[in-house]
Amino acid sequence: MEIIAASPPEKADLAKSKRKAFARWVELVCDGDMDATEAVLETIGKPRKVEDINELMESLADSSQAIEADIKDDETTLLQAAQLAEQRALGDFDGPPGPPFGPARCSAGLLAFAHWLQPRGYRLVDLDNYDDAWHVVVVKTEYHAEFIELSNSLKIRAREPDAVYND
Repeated sequence: MEIIAASPPEKADLAKSKRKAFARWVELVCDGDMDATEAVLETIGKPRKVEDINELMESLADSSQAIEADIKDDETTLLQAAQLAEQRALGDFDGPPGPPFGPARCSAGLLAFAHWLQPRGYRLVDLDNYDDAWHVVVVKTEYHAEFIELSNSLKIRAREPDAVYND
């Protein structure tokens, strides 16, 4: 019996995209994955600013486009990091095995993931919602500055991994 692998998702050309504001932000997070972008936009709509990112992050995580986990849940955090790497065909990411566990392993794993992504042309961005959860996305390095600018205009607090996970 022959096993047929699923075809990769249809991707938009990020350099030629006409999307603006929130739709562009989502498109960058989804790395151009057209189905994931449309699914998130269908769920969230196109707000001018984002007051609370929980629903947005849940929608992105449901499409394997973000890390959304409780601050103590190292297993979910690292599993979602591995899924993000796989989703972008970057190879296998294995976070630190622990101990420690809980928040310390989450921080160590996210920092390791951030450093693992850089030579592969991606940047990790922590999104702060002033709560006790990890909200993390990955964007191509070439679109990082645009992504940060969009985040600022949408009132989404984007932070650099070294500033967050080294505490």
